[in-house]
Amino acid sequence: MTLVRRKGTPFGSFVERGGASGSFVVAAFAGALAVAACSGQVAVEPPGVEPPVVVPPVPPPADAGVKTDADVPPTSCGAAIVDPKCQTTQPAPTAKDAIFSFVKDTAIPLRCGATAKPVWDLQPLVDLFGAQKMFMIGEVHGSNEIGIVSSLVLEKLASRRLVNVVAFEMPMDYEAPLQRYVDTGQDASAERLIDYLAPNMFGSILPRTARELTAKGFPMKVGAVDIPTTADLPARALQELANKLTTQKDTVLATLPARSAEPPSAEDVRRVNAYFDLVMSKKTEVCAELSAPDCDRLDAMTHALWASTLASDQTEGQSDLWFSRREVVIYYNLRTKMAAPTDRMLLHMGAFHTNKFDASAGSRMSKEYALTKGQVFSVAPAYGDGSVIWYGQDQKLPGEPRTITGALTQTPKNPFFVSTTRPSLECLANPVGLENDSTVLGSGTRGELYDGYIHYGTLTSERRPKDATLTRDLARPAPPADTTATEIGRAFQAFRSHVDRREREVFAKHGVARPAVH
Repeated sequence: MTLVRRKGTPFGSFVERGGASGSFVVAAFAGALAVAACSGQVAVEPPGVEPPVVVPPVPPPADAGVKTDADVPPTSCGAAIVDPKCQTTQPAPTAKDAIFSFVKDTAIPLRCGATAKPVWDLQPLVDLFGAQKMFMIGEVHGSNEIGIVSSLVLEKLASRRLVNVVAFEMPMDYEAPLQRYVDTGQDASAERLIDYLAPNMFGSILPRTARELTAKGFPMKVGAVDIPTTADLPARALQELANKLTTQKDTVLATLPARSAEPPSAEDVRRVNAYFDLVMSKKTEVCAELSAPDCDRLDAMTHALWASTLASDQTEGQSDLWFSRREVVIYYNLRTKMAAPTDRMLLHMGAFHTNKFDASAGSRMSKEYALTKGQVFSVAPAYGDGSVIWYGQDQKLPGEPRTITGALTQTPKNPFFVSTTRPSLECLANPVGLENDSTVLGSGTRGELYDGYIHYGTLTSERRPKDATLTRDLARPAPPADTTATEIGRAFQAFRSHVDRREREVFAKHGVARPAVH
């Protein structure tokens, strides 16, 4: 794909706006030239008739609002999506310089214009998403820039009624208060949470964007799709399901664990493992008394109970199992938010969860779930050397992936989108999509995992929003007068630290570059 510039046509615009009056202006201009040509002659007037007074045209003052092409701000970034018509595709370039040239020629700018007043042009992403059902944005946790771009993509898609669900990697027990906030603009718990979170963190900026969209007539459904912060929510769900049972009621209720200590004791771990094994071993018998949706919920809530209880477990060597069972819960929550054929979602999660290749909830939505199978568009993050994120502490990142950052520079002034699947107009296969992505568990090529990358430039820590390389104006709710943000803040931070510790163990075991795969 090459970039096709959208060029202005000032004369065509003038004729179109002026219509017939354009001819009049030309005729008047010709008449003025005729008068000037005859100005050296003395006209003979009839007796008693005063000669006409000729008033020379007065040029407009410099500040009269007359604009040149240079004064008119652009409405787009000058690139249009062009579909290559390739009966056959030539092999992808393999030389470094040729690959870099491919990336430069096919990269699509998403923002342009003067630094003081840039123009966002996200229409290419809208065009590439088209009529699909899920737009997945993968992220590296802890930056300003990714949340900002994600909120703008949400705004663009929702205002065109291309998505009506916004889901993100927040605990599922936060969903109800966040939904009330999005619906009404008021909820004490949600306001406390948003007040605690960094302003550009996805858990803050996306609910605020969803609230503004809802207020403008584009109602949004919220999906907080991660495991809950405690086992309370899944325990209540399992009790409700048990009330629908007869012969298998005790299987679900008799040994249902009470709330565990923090971190769980050895006895807590034993009880929750025994309960999980019991329910899974008796799942066929229990589900014989339940509807298919209730059976699905039984499975998901049993996994959620186990994963939330053991999130803070210090036993080494369990994190691979913990991640796989956590992903079962995320996949269930995504399906429940995409239950109707009319549901279309923007999903903002760590890059692992949004890969379309293997082992993730996003891959299962792309390959298994009937309502979204083959209808998922996913983008991953690219960022330059010198990036700094916050995940429990400041963490410095090397640029990734090198093909993109090397071709477009480490620190472009504006974000770009680089496809992993589209060939060039010359029908060269896409070399980016053929690269192996070793930073994501499950591996696979970049084209198998993602439809493309957004190069955000240099990432900055979410704890310092004034350092952000990208900005946008979005109001934050005023926290309730009686709030103590520290309580909900500490609970959420503890949750993130548990996930962080689990991630560190898994990435160390598999030798994966940790920051890119949250």
